[in-house]
Amino acid sequence: METKRCVILCAGATAPEDIAWAKIGAGDFVIAADAGYLHAQTYGIRPNLIVGDFDSSADPGALDIPIERFPTHKDDTDCMLAVRRGLAEGCRSFVILGGLGGRLDHTLANLQTLAFLADHGATGWLKGEGAAVTLLRKDTITLPRPSGYLSLFALGGPCRGITLQGTEYPLENAELTPGFPLGVSNHIVEETADVTVTEGDLLIVLTDN
Repeated sequence: METKRCVILCAGATAPEDIAWAKIGAGDFVIAADAGYLHAQTYGIRPNLIVGDFDSSADPGALDIPIERFPTHKDDTDCMLAVRRGLAEGCRSFVILGGLGGRLDHTLANLQTLAFLADHGATGWLKGEGAAVTLLRKDTITLPRPSGYLSLFALGGPCRGITLQGTEYPLENAELTPGFPLGVSNHIVEETADVTVTEGDLLIVLTDN
């Protein structure tokens, strides 16, 4: 059975190539998080829902789109509000646009959000600022060759059983830790590469250059 997908438009910089990369389809549940609705307007995307506290943008009350408003004093970021709604809709695959770059604290929060998705049986990608980021937990993923780099980082603790195939620097049953960036700046040298991790949360970063 095909996994239901949620596409979230956040307030961060979103380029036309990011929209093209997401390949938003009619079956996707699209959520604009706070000022992300401005990106939706720019690119002619009609969200299924808008969520946020609207402390960084005007309230989009005039739009004929369902809106869920939240107080500014809350535990969840606007992106996390959107993630929770997507999970409630039954989505288990997420693409988050505009969640990289800009304020560093929000970028870090969105990286942690990838772990939150894994905790809830879902997968996610962050796309923007010339990069695509996902989190791998006890699984194998096949990646296409990017024009730039492939980098791996341990999130929150050691990652073990890491195997890389199809890369300039292959690995076999290796370990990465949060205390040393051993996995930075690799290259995929074949048409695709396989990344496996058996323990821990492994951040996978693909960059355009």
